[in-house]
Amino acid sequence: MNALAPLAERMRPRSLDAIVGQRRLLGPGAALRRALEAGRVHSMILWGPPGCGKTTLARLVAERAQARFHVISAVMSGLPEVRRVLAEAAEAFARGERTVLFVDEVHRFNKAQQDAFLPHVESGLFVFVGATTENPSFEVVGALLSRAAVYVLQPLAPDELAQLLERGLLAAAPSVRIEAAARDMLIELADGDARRLL
Repeated sequence: MNALAPLAERMRPRSLDAIVGQRRLLGPGAALRRALEAGRVHSMILWGPPGCGKTTLARLVAERAQARFHVISAVMSGLPEVRRVLAEAAEAFARGERTVLFVDEVHRFNKAQQDAFLPHVESGLFVFVGATTENPSFEVVGALLSRAAVYVLQPLAPDELAQLLERGLLAAAPSVRIEAAARDMLIELADGDARRLL
């Protein structure tokens, strides 16, 4: 990992057990965790606020599936980028390799752009993982929504943020000590967002 990368990126969890928070989805015995551990990877929409772990979870889905991981940002990608990724996924599919296509901010794609993914999701060309901070019932087209499980991710609780803060200090500045009042203020200002905290 590049030492110049932001701390949040350097600390991105590399396993389900390393994720802080989202116990309802990823705790022992939770349905999503059981599916991932069994290798039953499926298309999904991850709905939650910034800094709750959507991108990390998408990366771990690909890892569990032993699949190639492609990221498209609906804010920054256009049709040429989508076509390129689809062509690469088709080549991988022909070789018997799986692809997880992660579409960040999927709600920013218009209806026609979202509809373009449908035939490829249905054919199994890739596993679709969309991330959104907006209610997918209103922002994701019904046809795509019907082909994906929706998982709601929660902001991190204060005790979860405190755990992350300890990890961050150990990783970035092990000799630094933070007073309790400062720790509480950082956790409060983070407002459930791990990236903001770090």
